Amino acid sequence: MITFLSLFPAVVLMFIAQLGRKSRPLSWLLYFLLVMSDLLFLLAGLALLFFPAQSPLSVPQLGTLTAQDLHYMGKVLVVTGIVALLLLLPPVQWVLARFMRIRPGDPVHTYALTLAAYALGGTMSQVPLLQLLENLDQPLLTASELVGQAVAFVLLAFVGVGVGIQRSFKEACRRLGLVWPGRREVKVAVVATLFLVALQMVVGALWMALSPESLKEVDQLSKTLLGEFFNLWGALFIGLAAGISEELVFRGALQPRFGLLITSFLFAGIHVQYAMTPALLLIFLLGLVLGIVRNRTNTTAAILTHAAYNTLVVLLAIYAPNLTP
Repeated sequence: MITFLSLFPAVVLMFIAQLGRKSRPLSWLLYFLLVMSDLLFLLAGLALLFFPAQSPLSVPQLGTLTAQDLHYMGKVLVVTGIVALLLLLPPVQWVLARFMRIRPGDPVHTYALTLAAYALGGTMSQVPLLQLLENLDQPLLTASELVGQAVAFVLLAFVGVGVGIQRSFKEACRRLGLVWPGRREVKVAVVATLFLVALQMVVGALWMALSPESLKEVDQLSKTLLGEFFNLWGALFIGLAAGISEELVFRGALQPRFGLLITSFLFAGIHVQYAMTPALLLIFLLGLVLGIVRNRTNTTAAILTHAAYNTLVVLLAIYAPNLTP
């Protein structure tokens, strides 16, 4: 529930952005709220940057963040705030429009750019917290939180394409690339999933040969994050929840506007738990493959692929760990 409540304001702002396409006052309201949010990022970052040196900060249930950790977080938040402010400027949007299918000045596209900056900066700022996760005495992910995140993502995707405002539900599904799964989608998903699992094994083997210690650290972190889901039903649950929600947002809503490469970069960027390791490259490649599946077929095939891949990787880690180093 906490995750859903933290993400729901993004859905509300997207709704305002949709209405802002037809209402100048609501459009100005959106810009005002975005400027205020950008300034909050800046102020929070500056507060962390000027946090007294040699003064650690205690995080409940996790441990202690050093002054160096806090300064890193501050720098990321300051950069995020500055970038988000720049993205509001028409000249910046005109430059981006050369590489992306966005309309400069459009409230929805403006908010999508800002939200992408928030997501990337917000997750990157949390990197210092990763080393403290091993101190948790309870699972970080729970079924209710995972469902809450999935529901928020689905709402964001549908509101983002204007369901109930500019499009009917049927039209929104068409825009998102959703169709009823048929033989074609299943065949594509099977082939793509097998390719991704093979790719994961190759990257894992190379990673084990080059840096076994970092591989073990990420593996342990993944098990900590999975917690109660590190079993058969948990694997299926995570596969479906992430497959449906993330594909609707990234491949369904964003990719037609942001393009394959930028969307894949953002997709990799929000998986902060992998930090700067080969796993992050694997996530980027996963995003590319899912994006190609979306372009060649539809989002339904990408959902099936993502869900099957996530499920298989977790199951292999449980029942055949030697196959996925």
